Amino acid sequence: MAKKNKKMIALSSSLALTLVALAGCSSQSSSPPPASSPKTEGQSQKSPDGKSAGGKLFEQPMTLKVMLPDGASQPIVADAPAIQEIFKKTNVKIELQPSPDTNYAEKVQTLLATNNIPDIIRIPKTNFLDSAPLAKAGMFVAVTDHLDVAPNLKKVIEENPEIKKMMIDGKLYGFPVMGKWKVRYGQLPLIRDDLLKKLNLQAPTSFEELYQVLKKFKEAYPDTYPITFRNGIANFLPYMAYALGSGYPIYYDPNVNGGKYVYGPAHASDFKPVLTYLNRLYSEKLLDPDYAVNTGQTWQEKLSSGKSLFYYDNNTYGLTFTKALQAKDPQAKFEQIRIMKNDKGQIRNYEYPKDWWHMFAVSSKVKDPKAVVKFMDWMYSDEGVLATNFGAEGEHYKLDNGKPVVLDSVLQKYLDKKDPFHAMQSALGTGLLAFATYVDERPLIAISPPELETWSKLMEQDKGYFQNIMDPPFNKEEMDKLKQLKTQVDTLVQQEIDKFIMGTRKLSDYDNFAKQLTDKGALDIEKIYNDANARLK
Repeated sequence: MAKKNKKMIALSSSLALTLVALAGCSSQSSSPPPASSPKTEGQSQKSPDGKSAGGKLFEQPMTLKVMLPDGASQPIVADAPAIQEIFKKTNVKIELQPSPDTNYAEKVQTLLATNNIPDIIRIPKTNFLDSAPLAKAGMFVAVTDHLDVAPNLKKVIEENPEIKKMMIDGKLYGFPVMGKWKVRYGQLPLIRDDLLKKLNLQAPTSFEELYQVLKKFKEAYPDTYPITFRNGIANFLPYMAYALGSGYPIYYDPNVNGGKYVYGPAHASDFKPVLTYLNRLYSEKLLDPDYAVNTGQTWQEKLSSGKSLFYYDNNTYGLTFTKALQAKDPQAKFEQIRIMKNDKGQIRNYEYPKDWWHMFAVSSKVKDPKAVVKFMDWMYSDEGVLATNFGAEGEHYKLDNGKPVVLDSVLQKYLDKKDPFHAMQSALGTGLLAFATYVDERPLIAISPPELETWSKLMEQDKGYFQNIMDPPFNKEEMDKLKQLKTQVDTLVQQEIDKFIMGTRKLSDYDNFAKQLTDKGALDIEKIYNDANARLK
């Protein structure tokens, strides 16, 4: 490792630029002590299921420090019931190291640069392949070297061939966050249904009709900005551009030559109409003028207070917005509408994939890697899934014909909260935003109004939904070239796109801008992606 240290520092600096997409890291900058792991081989008095005589996964206790995100919507509770249940079932004490997203990038940069990561660290899907050189340099445990103690993970890999895209030279360096039971939802259009009825308007079926409806909203409620977004173009433009017939920035388009990676902004004929549409909304004061700087919190406040009346984002937020609005106006209601036709005549939209593809990587410094792999494998077992998604049987859930059901007494504790689902998950320490690798979303259905299930079924009426695929794995030469090209091209795009939307740069100049992107290497980025993807076929 020592001779690779300088290389790691440079790599981690690049990695930290984008790690901010996932909140959370350790609040300690020093290297944690290695896990005090029990032996996993030669233990006596094992039961047929591989557990110790005492019924736990290990005879001797083990402590693991786990770094994971700590967001405002679901704060981490260090001694939550799920963490206690993990210890009861496995004899593994989990010491969570949550950190607010405000210092995540800086903390991770320091930890990676000095190889001082805790025992287990959660790495977001957008960055795991970027960290491939760090994995190859020996920072993480190659978990596929220990499949002899990981039967559950082995089965998950066999059933989900997409996982192979996360492998580096045929090895997997972490435990992917997968979906065991998933609600169907996504970044979808939701509108104030009560206002549609009040103004005698029909739900829009095309983006042109949406524009007309937003104009009517503005006329009736001039103090509002009917449509708003959060977290800038990096968040909303990928799915909005796709729905409007293009994509952003590099994306996989199933409608191009049977499926191809395309650098959207470099193709003026497809991407310019996206900007033209958004510019029209902005110039006519239909689009929130603060769309580029809205945080998630300010975005929620505007939709929860009636300052904005339509959004195109995670549809589950509509339940929270409706609840807040009805405190003042019982008739107020956000309703999901069907996906809309674009100017090409296409009806298409992303839906959230079944799996999240974040990774829990294990530090190579742990005392007994095989023991840690065995424990993490337990997280994918039926027992592990129940503990990390439901809590303790009899206290938080019951089994009904073998299926977990959240107890009504638990649901009642959180129904009056602003966000009942995340309040419950936070208190129990369960689910995606907690320490879990195989996520079961049945608690979301249990505590949510019936609209959520109705909206999920509404998606079945449209055939244009697409679950975006994982990017292909790149070799070292490709990764080095991509870093160079994307620094040139992505930086230019990020600097200029808002100018076209806001009108400070004329749309008539967009063809020249697209050519500039091509000259900078946008089509070379496409080729690298498509060549890498072709190797998988």
